[in-house]
Amino acid sequence: MKYISNAFSPKMLNPYTNPTFTIGPTTFEEIQSVKNELISSIGHQNTADHVNMEKNRMNIQLEINDILYLVISQKNECNEIEYNYKKIIMK
Repeated sequence: MKYISNAFSPKMLNPYTNPTFTIGPTTFEEIQSVKNELISSIGHQNTADHVNMEKNRMNIQLEINDILYLVISQKNECNEIEYNYKKIIMK
């Protein structure tokens, strides 16, 4: 499965497996190119609006071969919101 979220937590990992994963950068453009394949677990409306997806706060459990696109928002020194994008691949 492929997911998109605004947060990552150890609770997303299956406790009955010994999961490993990689975290790397991705881009807004990559997220937009796979948007139709993603299940939204975005819990903040501003982040959902930014990526043009539905806000859908839900719990997810990542399994082997799942991908999680992570959209992180933070304010910069000018108090403007900036976004950072990560791609987590379960192995």
